[in-house]
Formats: sequence, C-alpha cells, structure tokens
Amino acid sequence: MVDIEERPGSRVGGAPVRPVPPGLRPFWDKSVREFVQLDEQPVDPPVQERHRIYSLLLMSIILDRWNGNKYGEAGDYGQWRANQLLSASPKVYRGGTYQGHNIAALAVDAEGRVIDYDFNHNDVFDSSVEHAESRLVRRVFALNQVYDPWQLDEANARHGAGVPQRQERRMFATALTDRAESATPRSLERVSSGYATLLSDVTVYTSLESCAQCTGIMCLASVKEVVYLQPDDGQFLIGNIMRRATRAQSTSFTSPRPIAGDEIDFGYFHDLAAGNDDFSVRVVEEPFFTDGVKPVRTPSVTSYLCTDNAYRVYEKAAAQFSTLESLRYPDHRPDVASAMTNRQVLAMAKDFLLYVKTVKNRGTAHRV
Repeated sequence: MVDIEERPGSRVGGAPVRPVPPGLRPFWDKSVREFVQLDEQPVDPPVQERHRIYSLLLMSIILDRWNGNKYGEAGDYGQWRANQLLSASPKVYRGGTYQGHNIAALAVDAEGRVIDYDFNHNDVFDSSVEHAESRLVRRVFALNQVYDPWQLDEANARHGAGVPQRQERRMFATALTDRAESATPRSLERVSSGYATLLSDVTVYTSLESCAQCTGIMCLASVKEVVYLQPDDGQFLIGNIMRRATRAQSTSFTSPRPIAGDEIDFGYFHDLAAGNDDFSVRVVEEPFFTDGVKPVRTPSVTSYLCTDNAYRVYEKAAAQFSTLESLRYPDHRPDVASAMTNRQVLAMAKDFLLYVKTVKNRGTAHRV
C-alpha cells in the first residue's frame, strides 16, 4: 500500500509517498458531505422549462419502448407487474425479449436540437457496461464523422415513412462544428483542435443518475452537463465527486455538471425516487420474480424500473408531454447563434418522438 500525503516528495518509514492529486487537494481535510456538495449557480426558470421539455421527451421515448421482462417474459412477477400480463395461465408478460434495462439517454446540441438517443443494451451484448450514456456518447462521436441525421431525407419520405419533412441540418452544433463554417454534408472540414472539445456544448439527459463508467466517459468527452431524472444511491454521487475534483484542477478534462430533476422542478424525480424506495423495502418480503425455484428479492433499481409503479410514472409524464402546448417562457433562447426558442424546442421534441415511434427501435439504426 502506498501512503498518500498532501506534501509531494515526503516519505513514510523510508517508503515513497504518492502526492495528493491536485483536484483533491482543496477537499483533502474536509468531510465527505462538503466534498459532494456542488457549488453551482441555480438553474434559471426559463432554462428549467427547457430542461423539462427534453426530460418529458426522454420519458415518452422510454414508455414507447418499455420492456419489463428482466427475467424473461414467462414466470411470475407477482403483484409488481400485474398490469403488464398478457396471459394469466400460464403467466406471460408483454414486451417480448428483454434487450436491456428501461434506461435511456438523449443528447442535445448547443442550439437546442436533439442529436440522438440510445438505450441500455446490457442484455443484447451480454455485458454489464452497455449503458445508455456511454453508448450515446460513442454514437455522437460517430455521427460527427458521417453525416447521418435522425431527420428523414427526401428518399425516405418517398418510401412512405409517413414522417413530416424536417429542416435539413448540416450537423449538430457543438464547439467544434460551430467553427467549421464551410462544412457540408459528408465533407466535414477538419479542425485541428480535434475531438477533445467536440461535445463541450452538449447536454445529456439520462433517465437514471449516471454510474462511474458513464460519468467518466462523459468527462473524457467534455460533455457540458447531464440532467438526470431519477437518483441512484448505488452510484455514490459519483457525478458530484467527479465534477468537484475536475473543476479544482487547472488542466485536463472537466466532468459535466450534474443537474438533478429536482433542480429543474421536475416532479417525476420525486415520484420515481419514492417508488424505488418503497420497492426496496417491500421486495424483501414480496419477491420481484420467481420461476418456481428461487425467488428474486434483490432491491435493484433496474428491477423497480420494470414495475407497474414505474410504468405509471412514465405513462403520466408521456401524457403530459403529448398535451403540452402552453409554455411560460416560449420565447426564451440561449445566447447561442441560431439557438431555438423554447416554443421551437417543444415542436421539435414532439417531432423527434414521432420519429422514434416510426423507427420502432431502442436506438437509431445509423449507417456508421
């Protein structure tokens, strides 16, 4: 074991001592409570409204692709999924083959345009690391190399996709593409500053608080901020920790600012947190699933996200989004060239949901 000391170069018992990393020095003698407390500015009400639009869009996407069959479509999920039964005898649940957890992420560029989305695909790849945010970040990097927007082009329209024509976009607006003024589809101008700052104006929306892997990937990608719609106590506030530590150093990457749903007055944040807390207590006595051999009593948040309670929260959010027309700050727009107003964002978000429903997939099938 190597001791860690605040003074570089010191030795303990003749053994070398590793110096405290610069990002941790301001917090070295402070409590954990102080370390995880963010010192960010409150989110302004017009920006809160904008965040809520994208958050409702994300919950609507997840509801449309909902699959609660974590342990298969046959078996017994008890009262946890009673409303998702297709057949009572034998018990079969709707949703089909489970591809991954009901967790998704959405990326939005500096102008307010949706870049793309992705889901957790752990079961597709038999992997524990195919998380929504990490998959999405890799996807966005790829989309910058090949012009392949989610908006359907004229050829797709001629094939009867049935989705309204959308404004053509050269590429998503980020710190890099804002400087590539002469860039055109499939002929991206090479900018020497490269990929390190490519996503520095991108906001990621994720349905569940990010883990260490996803936080690290978004940090390396220089994502601006991440809005999460449900807390996950099992991730130990890693987003806050990374944000505090990377901001305290003068070099290298800065982790995205975590924005919890309660910071944008998003009521479903509390609904999901309360539902998960209740599930965690009751599942010990009321198994989430049994195949007749061994009951599953683990208080996993991914199991909660299969339940009728979670489904109802998402259903309520999707219903609100479908009827949302009136905005308190319809003309608000960020101080960015060509930025969309909140009114335009709402129209575009509804258009994007229509696209997702047309694709009928848990992620866009891009040609990359």
